[in-house]
Amino acid sequence: MPEEQEIQNDPYLNSPREFILEMPLYHELDLSVGSQCRKIYDLLCYSGTIDIYCIKCGKESVFDTVEYLNRTIFSEWKKSIGFDRTVYRCTRNSGHEYYSYYYKGDGFFVKMGQFPSVADFQIPQAEKYRKELGEDQYKEFTRGIGLNAHGVGIGSFVYLRRIFENLIEEAHTEVKKDPAFSEENYLKGRMDEKIILLKVFLPEFLVENKNLYSILSKGIHDLEEEECLKYFQAVKIGIEQILDEKIEQKEKKQKAEKAREALQNIHRKVAL
Repeated sequence: MPEEQEIQNDPYLNSPREFILEMPLYHELDLSVGSQCRKIYDLLCYSGTIDIYCIKCGKESVFDTVEYLNRTIFSEWKKSIGFDRTVYRCTRNSGHEYYSYYYKGDGFFVKMGQFPSVADFQIPQAEKYRKELGEDQYKEFTRGIGLNAHGVGIGSFVYLRRIFENLIEEAHTEVKKDPAFSEENYLKGRMDEKIILLKVFLPEFLVENKNLYSILSKGIHDLEEEECLKYFQAVKIGIEQILDEKIEQKEKKQKAEKAREALQNIHRKVAL
């Protein structure tokens, strides 16, 4: 059934990391679908390790499971009502721990708390984009992350859409210097048409996934809070992929310029 497939595809059930640390507070999961209920149980019972950013170490680390759902009978948990907790400990420093709290009700499962918060965990990882975004856009990016972490879906989409629009405007500022560029056609065009006009100046990922803007706009104007929260992580990763490509392009250009200058200097010395 389409409805069942949609529930099974909840992005926060893809891995222990997403379920335990990236799922926002009050994200509610329907237990009426058997496969989803089992998936939640398996994730709560996960006793392995997670590769994750440790905010206290300030770097990626491996976290061991300290506390998890230590039950062997799924049918008993399925009938139960109450709270569950998971605890993970950094292998670099045993004093660094991550906690997540959940409540299982009659037919639903919801995340009730987390320490450190989703924002505490994600914002330090966004630091790599600070230089590329600039201070104003970086603040908007982290505000979006913070709002999502506190269960605000539509508002978080607003900030991500601003980032997207600024990326387009940055390319527009460059291309409109060309006398052959039709500013009139650009201003009259829809966002997907503008992207096509600017494609030479835009990251390939953005051009290939220009529907990202329509997803953000749909979220702001038509979707419910819960839907925006559900899709936020995937959309944020899309924005990060665009930024990663821009950073990589600049690094390649800078490397090429340094190599070109070095080779020219060598050539001048050899030619003498």
